[in-house]
Amino acid sequence: MNAFLLFMNLLGALGIFLFGMKVMSEALQRVAGSRLQGMLNTITGNRFSAVVTGFMTTSVVQSSSATTVMVVGFVSAGLLSLTQAIGVIMGANIGTTITGWLVALLGFKVKITSFALPAAGVGVAMTAVRNTKVRYWGEVLLGFGLLFLGLALLKDSVPDLSEEQLLWVNSLSGRGMLSTLTFIALGTGLTVVLQSSSATMALTLTMTIAGYLPYDGAMAMILGENIGTTVTANIAAVGTQAAARRAARAHFVFNIIGATWAALLMGPVMMPLIDAIVPGDPVAAMASGDRVIAATMITSHLAMFHTVFNITNTLVMLPFVHQLAALVTRWIPEDEVPEWSAFTTHISSVLPQTPELTIVQVKHEMQHMAEVLGAMNNEVFFSLTHPLELLGTRVEDAQASEQLTDELELAIGEVLTHVSEAGLSEEAAEQIRGMAGDTHRMERIGDHIKRLMGTAARQHESEKRRMSPESLAFFTEVGEDLKKTFADLAVYLGPEGTHAQAEALMEQIRNGRKVLRKFSKSLLKSEERGTKGLILTMDAVHVVEDIYDRLRSISYVEPIVD
Repeated sequence: MNAFLLFMNLLGALGIFLFGMKVMSEALQRVAGSRLQGMLNTITGNRFSAVVTGFMTTSVVQSSSATTVMVVGFVSAGLLSLTQAIGVIMGANIGTTITGWLVALLGFKVKITSFALPAAGVGVAMTAVRNTKVRYWGEVLLGFGLLFLGLALLKDSVPDLSEEQLLWVNSLSGRGMLSTLTFIALGTGLTVVLQSSSATMALTLTMTIAGYLPYDGAMAMILGENIGTTVTANIAAVGTQAAARRAARAHFVFNIIGATWAALLMGPVMMPLIDAIVPGDPVAAMASGDRVIAATMITSHLAMFHTVFNITNTLVMLPFVHQLAALVTRWIPEDEVPEWSAFTTHISSVLPQTPELTIVQVKHEMQHMAEVLGAMNNEVFFSLTHPLELLGTRVEDAQASEQLTDELELAIGEVLTHVSEAGLSEEAAEQIRGMAGDTHRMERIGDHIKRLMGTAARQHESEKRRMSPESLAFFTEVGEDLKKTFADLAVYLGPEGTHAQAEALMEQIRNGRKVLRKFSKSLLKSEERGTKGLILTMDAVHVVEDIYDRLRSISYVEPIVD
């Protein structure tokens, strides 16, 4: 029964640690917002800048798995090339060592509860504030507090064992490469189960200090943790494009190669190197029985090993990025992509693990949709106001553009549906609802513009159906006004859209509607009365009025508390 209680306590401590890591990482992603995507989008062909970007991104979100999942999504969306992605992944491996140092320096050398509980308490209070950014930072603090509270409970949950009880550990040690492979497999398995290399690292440090694991066995487990952490990205890549699966597979191959050479050189090279960098003998400290000295020595040496291994592995593999990309490309051939992805330019897969960043990609796609409507508007108004010009393929082109808006609505709707299945803040959920509504309104605008092309085509069929020169001049001005409106709409719907842009759009639309109403009243006194041209003119007026109504609904935003 005691053994069962110990196991449950250990499991509960791990659960609190993992939950704290999840809350903190997701909150940091929300705090960073689109800046994370900006960091990734600024990567050039320079592999060194890609490594630095991966390191910085992982340092911000405190999760190499989150960074790698982002990379998988960006590769799938065509925002990153495979070679750029490999560089980012290498940097993410280095960035994840920061978490190990936080755990090593704070979790085992100071009284954790002295800052973990206050951080959690302040964090909870901040989440009750109306200001969105303050709430997000409150979640960061709450996650930070829970993470280290879980670590404190983890330390207390590991009992001291007698020499007889530790015989099973000795049976795993002292067998050369077989022991190393055993501990690598153990580290890999634990990380796959826990889905967090940071949690496995904390568990490894705790078990080593308690005497459960030998020093060299703990090093081997860290190598296994680097392999196990690649599973998250490979799971995220299931069902995505070949490019995304290649990025995830490259992460796996990169860490396998690193673990292989590090395992071979661990005894003769790596252990002496770490001992030379960090003063003290961790093996002697463990044998002394002094838990304080042992904790200091072991955590410092293992954290340094983790850092040196990942930096060295990156330096060794960095010259072979293109060869690694070629290997995974041959391994994973091209395959069929989702049917709707043929119509999108910024999203081609669905990764609900990173909803905030997926929302940024969807905004880019909505921007693209507005640009399609703008181009369609320009062609249609040219046809409408130039009845003597040959139509050529303009009718078919308008139909094709309208069909594209239909496909884009379906694609964006499918992505938003998948993202909404992830755990979202109320603000993000409300944003998704608004984006879905605006996408539908743009699809309806496409229908109206297509209808306007029908009006233009009828005008070309017969001279008797043509509008008056005054009406043609009026619609020329309307077309120019809408051209500017659609251009501004594309900017507003993008990731950097602001309320000020929405207000400016609303003002444009109000002015357009006023001019339209004034013109509509003037038609009652027009010389066109009783002609077929008047019928087409009135029809065009009604269609443009419908377009303005949809645009007004998109540009209308309620004030929010920043």
